[in-house]
Amino acid sequence: MSPGDTEVTPGACMFLKEACIFLIMTWDVVVVVMCVTLLVAMPFIGLYLRRRWLTGQGGLFDCAYRVSDAVPGGGWVLGLARYREDRLEWFRAFSLGLRPNVSLTRSTAAYVYQRPASGLEQVVLFENSHVILVRDRSSGRELTFAMDGDTVVGLITWLESAPPGSHYIRTRQDSPL
Repeated sequence: MSPGDTEVTPGACMFLKEACIFLIMTWDVVVVVMCVTLLVAMPFIGLYLRRRWLTGQGGLFDCAYRVSDAVPGGGWVLGLARYREDRLEWFRAFSLGLRPNVSLTRSTAAYVYQRPASGLEQVVLFENSHVILVRDRSSGRELTFAMDGDTVVGLITWLESAPPGSHYIRTRQDSPL
């Protein structure tokens, strides 16, 4: 051995091996934790990106839709709605789908009535919600939405501002077309 060379003892070599194994195991744990965090965050990232995409396609507003009248005050699903050309499109809030779940055409829609949310609805729906009933005159089905007061005024205005003559349905007997 020459002067200045250090001798590696077996104990030091064992310590270096253990330190390397510890660092590799720690790195594995970090990678696993990052992967699990990413998997947990993916649905939330997807919902955020979906909402950004829907907002870019037109003005979006909070709107609940009643899917069932079986339970008084129940059957509501929170969602988002937007006006697109001559349609009102409603999307579930907690879904990754890009197509509307409900679509209502302005020319066949008719405003029936509105009322403030009551009872259980005040807890389930958005704050200061008003319930509005709209009838699809072509199918006869009634759709119930809940939204804030200003949005209700906007929906009624949108329904009433249809072009002249567009409220006539060609298949109905009372239509002059």
